[in-house]
Parts: sequence; structure tokens; C-alpha cells
Amino acid sequence: MQAPAPEAFPAGEIIAKVACAADPEETYALYLPPGVDRSKPRPILYLLDARRRGGLGVERFREAADAYGWILASSNNSESDGPFAPNVRAMRAMWTDTHRRFAIDPRRAYVTGLSGGARAACLLAQTAEPNQIAGVIGCAAGFPDNLPPSKDVRFVYFGTVGNRDFNYREMRQLEPTLEALGIRHRLAVFDGPHDWPTPAVAIRAVEWMELEAMRSGLRERDEALLARWLARASEEAGALEAAGQKGEALVRYREAAQDFGGLTDTAGLTAAVARLEKDPEAARQIERQARLEQEEDRTFHEVSQKLMADLQSEDPIPAQRVAQDIRLPALQRTAQSGATDAERQSAKRVLAALSVQTSFYLPRQYLEHRDSRRAQLCVAIAAEVNPQRSWAAWYNFACLQAQAGDKKAALASLRTAVDRGFHDVALVERDPDLDTLREQEGYRKLVDELKASASAH
Repeated sequence: MQAPAPEAFPAGEIIAKVACAADPEETYALYLPPGVDRSKPRPILYLLDARRRGGLGVERFREAADAYGWILASSNNSESDGPFAPNVRAMRAMWTDTHRRFAIDPRRAYVTGLSGGARAACLLAQTAEPNQIAGVIGCAAGFPDNLPPSKDVRFVYFGTVGNRDFNYREMRQLEPTLEALGIRHRLAVFDGPHDWPTPAVAIRAVEWMELEAMRSGLRERDEALLARWLARASEEAGALEAAGQKGEALVRYREAAQDFGGLTDTAGLTAAVARLEKDPEAARQIERQARLEQEEDRTFHEVSQKLMADLQSEDPIPAQRVAQDIRLPALQRTAQSGATDAERQSAKRVLAALSVQTSFYLPRQYLEHRDSRRAQLCVAIAAEVNPQRSWAAWYNFACLQAQAGDKKAALASLRTAVDRGFHDVALVERDPDLDTLREQEGYRKLVDELKASASAH
């Protein structure tokens, strides 16, 4: 069957669901930037969301696509925290379908993903044919554990992470590894949790890929763009220095000198680097940040050890006591009123890591071993970690129980989530993790109650 002409898809709007012609079960969200000659080969960015939400990543990268004429194709089937096979299938299906439908620059295909989708993006780029993938934008996670970066990597890498992300330290620690391997890379930190980057950071990621494409000859040099980007990088580093953030300014000047070296005149950047390298305050600030991050690692290690010791106890331990054992109140106080912003963000990251472990990974592990007591204790601890959103822990638990086939327990946990403030009936009705509950009488009753409550408000 002949593929539809590109003109069948409107430009400038997100098409939520395009079925792959060769594999209709695989669908993707599509975005074609307006004002682009569709007969001219364009760069394409493939996106792998962590929860099968194809449109979400497209929303974040839409402005970047508009600015630089990139096509966006984001899988509605990709997922995190499981086997890579579904992501590999999704990527292959999107690749085949988009290459049939659109004019794509064969040298400028890029992949990005969120969380486990980021690890899958790296795996796909590492195992692809040489030069098939030009770059990876890793969002909130690095490389897969079984395939770490090596000197064989032939793509450039741009990482993004929120300053409250539980994977923040992983992304920071990846930087020196990539540097030692000679892999061109950059990391952008934004104000936020474990998530896709903000649109502003997404634009930076795409701009950096454009810059690297100029360096490697994958696209023509654009002197006006180079001048604009260089001026902005210099201004931003200068603003940090003027604000007294000399350590961060030194890092930014160094990065800019590396980014623009060999492409344009970087004398001003290298002079700034030399000046700040002699400034004792810049050195002190960098050392202080390093100490804080080391302390964060130690804190999480100690908290994790104590958490696991309590969970492994044969005698049932109340969640409130576990909270005291892992020094949860002190962490929560620091997160709210620490002496510095850096200390507050560090405590928030430890809490975020505790939250994801106790609300998802550990309960899933215990349910797999049919240990419902410890699984439920984990969820109760998660509710202590984030009492304002305790409903989220119980909703996640309901999804895990439903996937495990325990329908009665899943409905009970879903009820607890509602009692604690959960009210998103649209999510309940579309969440595939709850598919096994659809025909249960208790499920229909609960959904009807949520709808009635929504109508009343």
C-alpha cells in the first residue's frame, strides 16, 4: 500500500495518533513544523516517553521543532521500568513509518527519551548502524546498566535533569565519564522533578545538536546563529559571575569555550576561564558543591540501608517508626528550611529517591515475590515521605496490584487513594494498568462516585 503523502498531515499541530502502516498496533504522536519545505530532507527527533504518553514529549520539544525545522515522532507505546523490547519495537516501527512518509535527512536522526526511555534511546543509538543516529538527548536518566558508555560511542549526547530529580546525581556523575571517553556532551539542569525538560531547555538541547551538526559537517555553518549563541552564552556566564556565583560561572565559561572552539573566536571565553581559575572564591564554591553532593550520596546510602533493615525485619514495624529510623522528619525540615538553596534541593532529591523506591520499585519487587505485607508497608512509608500526596502512593499501588492480578486488593488501594484525595477519573478510565479491573462491580461503583463528585464541584 502506498504511504500517504506528507501533505495529508497538517503542519503546526500535534497529531495525537498516527498508526504505523506496517505495524498498526504501534502508534505515535506526530508534529510537523510549519513553514518548512516538505520535499527537503529534515532532521527528525524520535521520542520515547516513560508512560506511553506520546504527546507529552512533543509538547516540550514543539517550540524547538518550530525554531529549527525538526520533525517530531513520539511513541504511544514506549514505557519505562520494564524490558527494552517494547521500546525497540516502537522505535523500529516509527523509523520505518516516518522514513516512508517524509523526507528525512539520513545523517540527522536523533533520539530522546524520559527515564527508562532515555536508557532505551542510548541503547538504540549504541546498537544502530554507524552514523544512523547523530545524537541522543537523555532526559532524567543515563545509559543502560548493561551497556555503559564506551569509546565506541559515535553519537553526541545532551543530558537534561531537574534539580529535584532522584536521578540528578546519576546525570551529574555521567559527565566526567563521558569527558574521559572523549564523547562530546553537555548537561542542562532545570528547576523541576523527574520529568521531560522544560520547553526552554528542550530548545537548548536542539540548539546544541545544531551546533554539533555544524562542527561535524552535518549541516552548513550559519555565522549569524553562531554569533547569537556565543553572545548569549557569554552573557549568561557573565551574569552568574556578576551575581557572585563564580564557581558556576567558571563551569559555564569552560563549557562555552568547548562548545564554540574551532567554530568561532573564543578568545573572550578562554580569558574569562583563565581569570576565574585564579579566583580562590570560584574554587571554594566548586569544592563546596562537590562536598554537598558527596554528603547527599552518603545520606541516601545510610537511609537506604536503614530502610532495608527495617523492611527485612520479621517483626512488623509501623511506617511511622520506619520514618523515624530513616530520619525522615529531619530530611523534610531541611527540604523546607535548609540554610541554603543547595541544601534544600539536596534534601528534596533524597526524599524524591525515597518516594520512588517506596511507592514503586520496592512494592513491585515484593509483589513479585508474593510478599503483600512488605509491599503495603512500603506504600505506607511512601505516604509518610510525601503526606500531601499520599494518594499518589496508593494509586500507584493499585496499579501494581492490578497488574499482578490481585483485583480485590487493587480496588481497595484505589479506594484508599480516593479517600486520601485522588479524583482524576479521566486517568482511572484511560490507565491501561487498571484494565483488569474494568469489569469489576467495585470499579464501576468507584468511577461513578468520582464522576458524581466531579459534577458536584
